[in-house]
Amino acid sequence: MDQRETTISKIHSQLDELNRTLDDLEKTIKDKSAQASSAYDKEMINLHEKLNEMRAKLEGMKTASTDRWDNMMEHIEVLQHAFIASYNFFKEELKKK
Repeated sequence: MDQRETTISKIHSQLDELNRTLDDLEKTIKDKSAQASSAYDKEMINLHEKLNEMRAKLEGMKTASTDRWDNMMEHIEVLQHAFIASYNFFKEELKKK
């Protein structure tokens, strides 16, 4: 397996883990009252959209030219950091409620 395939596989595994984390968060939300749960739905949609955007970028990386590869790696890293920051903020907000 070359470095590109190894990197893609690693990112794919990270995205799978983030998806499992979102599933756990959704279970926590469902345990909250119905009113609170509906308020969190928008944020969950936002988190899922960010995760789907990362998955789309990952698919593009599979066929990217060498020139585009570095740019795409930087972009997916930024997306990952933004996702994790949003997730952590949302999780902390849930703890407060």
